[in-house]
Amino acid sequence: MPLLGEEALVLSKKYTDQRNRHFAANDLIYGVTWDKGSSPKLTRTDAAVGMIANPGLDMTVPKNDFDFAQIYRDIKEVQDELGNTFVRIPKFYIKKTDAPGLKTWQISRKKYPGFYLPWCFWDFAKNRELPHIDVGKYKATLSADNKLESKPNLYPLISKNIVDFRTYAKNNNVNGLLGYQQLDIHVVDVLQTLFYVEFATLDSQSIMYGFATGQYSESHVATAAEAGTNRIIVANSTADQFRVGQTISLGTSRGGNQIAYGRTITAINVVDAGNKAIVFDGDPVTIAVGNYVYNTGRRNGFSSGIASTSGSEINNTDGKYPCIYRGIESPWGDIWQFVDGVNITENQAWVAKNAEDYASNVFAFPYEQLGYVNSNANGYPKEMGFDPNNPFAEFPKTVGGSSSTYYSDYYHQSTGQRIALFGGSWGSGSSVGLSRWSLDNSSSATDVTFGGRLLKKPL
Repeated sequence: MPLLGEEALVLSKKYTDQRNRHFAANDLIYGVTWDKGSSPKLTRTDAAVGMIANPGLDMTVPKNDFDFAQIYRDIKEVQDELGNTFVRIPKFYIKKTDAPGLKTWQISRKKYPGFYLPWCFWDFAKNRELPHIDVGKYKATLSADNKLESKPNLYPLISKNIVDFRTYAKNNNVNGLLGYQQLDIHVVDVLQTLFYVEFATLDSQSIMYGFATGQYSESHVATAAEAGTNRIIVANSTADQFRVGQTISLGTSRGGNQIAYGRTITAINVVDAGNKAIVFDGDPVTIAVGNYVYNTGRRNGFSSGIASTSGSEINNTDGKYPCIYRGIESPWGDIWQFVDGVNITENQAWVAKNAEDYASNVFAFPYEQLGYVNSNANGYPKEMGFDPNNPFAEFPKTVGGSSSTYYSDYYHQSTGQRIALFGGSWGSGSSVGLSRWSLDNSSSATDVTFGGRLLKKPL
């Protein structure tokens, strides 16, 4: 039996050899397969066989072979001239297959037969491939001159509709700047595929829960009145649902934000036997008995306390804290994200490829009708639709799963003309994740949980 030191040397050499292989080759394929059974776990294929991926916690960096793998190792943080921070994802190609009892995902830097280029890597004006796509590191905020931003230390823009977000994003395209848009279906496809291949599961919350057990209750109200204060006194049972570092807002109605929007909890202190004070930053406010306290989207920049490429702060599993994926803050949970390039009518999805064509409630060229119809029932998806002509757009086709089986994320739908929201919010619980779709809102819909994300193509 080898000695412990010899075992360590063998494992170290194996790891080094594997890492060197990923650096030396130029044409590796990484993949996963799924038997379409109830387990969301995937089987690694191609160069991904034997690779290990783990999320981090706070400043702990666990073993993750994909940090050295092609595509993944070149994902990096960048800034534009406007001060927006993006996560730059290099161009790569995707191949998907979908058959009875088998589904596969493969990625490569090289375009092999059957692989497609995600449309976010294409310049429609000059008919050329693009080297990368810049994805907002942070949830979208709004500048004083109505431009969508991706900046730290700000609270996310909410309570605007998808048309507003589209306009704000495109407002950046002035003074010679080009390529700004809001999150779209093609970048969602990129993120989903990268994650499935890296972590070999469809259940993203089994890796990182994300901020999904936030509070939004009619019973969470002030039990004492105070003027010029930076705290709200509530029952112990209410205070115990919140955490230091979370964002709260205050209203005379639940979700109304009439008193304050976007305050960070700095302490939770005992007041008496039955009450605690939730202390928050910012200007003092006046609180009346019965005023509401509730979570809202986390302030951007929390990832500065996370050292790994993917992970959470403080806790990966209780849903009280947001996560990052490859440096992107809150890829799911926290706030819903509008997804452009998708319109739905009577559960039939239509998609567009060029961001210049994005418009809501369009069901004709340049939008294309997908070759399947979405499920007309709410529930946890068991199967996603697949159109080989538009493999980037996979929406729930059959429901009947659960929060820990199949795709493990919930799906909402409705008849009529609808838009796409993605990822879930801070109050969505175990239903959030990279397969979470809400296809039941109109283009005029706004909510305290609805937000977005800025993108930029290098045009």
